[in-house]
Amino acid sequence: MQTADYLTLLVDDIHSVVMATVDAEGLPATRVIDMMYQDGKTAYFLTANTKPFYKQLRDTPYVSVTGLTKGIDTMHRKMVSLTGEVRHIGKEKLDLLLETNPYMYDIYPTEESRQVLEVFIFTKARGEFYDLSVLPPRTDSFQIAI
Repeated sequence: MQTADYLTLLVDDIHSVVMATVDAEGLPATRVIDMMYQDGKTAYFLTANTKPFYKQLRDTPYVSVTGLTKGIDTMHRKMVSLTGEVRHIGKEKLDLLLETNPYMYDIYPTEESRQVLEVFIFTKARGEFYDLSVLPPRTDSFQIAI
């Protein structure tokens, strides 16, 4: 599989992931976010600029994200992780992310409420893939570098 295949799995099949950042005291902070879009080279996500998460991303743009497919049980799941650097791209691609994730209009129903949303992309990351649906488990690695 190629990077684009892993990004498709991450965005389309997994979608909701756990992302770790570093807080103001240098401690890890995690939350569940949605990977909103991928273009074959990188993955996109967004957050509100009013959240501590946003400040953490701007202050220390290094993250780790892990997601797991649903599968019927552990032995039918696949995992994708990305660890690396993200870049704030502001409102760039925001309309595309909202169009491809229409549930966001329920969370942020007005143009005014959507003004707080800011987009980030992975610019340099190491990716890991682990597939428990085959034995022995299949592992692979990939890179994002844009």
